[in-house]
Amino acid sequence: MNLLPVNIFSLMLFAVIPAFAQQAPWEVSSSSVAVLAAESVVVYRGAPAGSKADTVGSNTSDIVVVNAVENDGLWTWTILPLSTGTVSFSAKFASPDGRSVAAPAAAFAVTVAPLPDSEDISDIKGPIKARPALWPWLLAAALAWAAWRGWRRWKARRLAPDGTPLPEAPVLPPEEIAAMAIAALRSSGLWENDQAAYYLRLTDILRAYLEARYGQPVTAMTSVEVERLVKARAQDLQIGGGIRELLTRADLVKFAKAKPGPDEGPRDADLALGLIKATTPRVYAAKETPP
Repeated sequence: MNLLPVNIFSLMLFAVIPAFAQQAPWEVSSSSVAVLAAESVVVYRGAPAGSKADTVGSNTSDIVVVNAVENDGLWTWTILPLSTGTVSFSAKFASPDGRSVAAPAAAFAVTVAPLPDSEDISDIKGPIKARPALWPWLLAAALAWAAWRGWRRWKARRLAPDGTPLPEAPVLPPEEIAAMAIAALRSSGLWENDQAAYYLRLTDILRAYLEARYGQPVTAMTSVEVERLVKARAQDLQIGGGIRELLTRADLVKFAKAKPGPDEGPRDADLALGLIKATTPRVYAAKETPP
């Protein structure tokens, strides 16, 4: 009996059996339903030993892979459904010999998550109204204050014995008024108790002085506009920069809740006095110096 064909067949059979034995049967575990744009999990067992997850190649137009984690031969794939209806997912692996291995597909019925009946949808907020400008009210208050002061001065005017009005006391120049106001601010204790209010009062004194000095509505100007005004009127260009520096630092304390140093407020009061003196015309400054 010729046994050569049988021997050849036996060799081929023994060569093929190990190849099939290397691939263990797949085990797939997943839920049959999923929610749109919500993570879902598919668990695989049976990938060739030493395989790596091909997360990029496993993406489809319906499903995106979030990650794939292996633990003792058990692969957990986290996926994200991108469309509704029945979709399927098949994980792909790269075997150690370079082959691409596809796992059995897992099917899902993807639905949209319902909105709870008890959850109220907030109304769209209407447009925010702009804060009304304050300068008209400040100007009206300043005019009212000036009218009241004029009436008080007229009522308190002094009369000579013959009934004729006596000459009124001379009006103090704006630099003296500002200096007295800063002195009163120093002794008020406001710096120790409310630094924001201290800087508000200090900048109001400086702005009122500049408004009286140059006849411009400084109280309604920004820091940059005040700097330009002073640079155009003062002989020293650095004065405008000093005024803007003081106003900017005060704004940080008043509106940005900045915390100044313990001596910064008194130094800024000295700076304000120096700026007032620097912008006082020499004809007035000469009167303060005795001959």
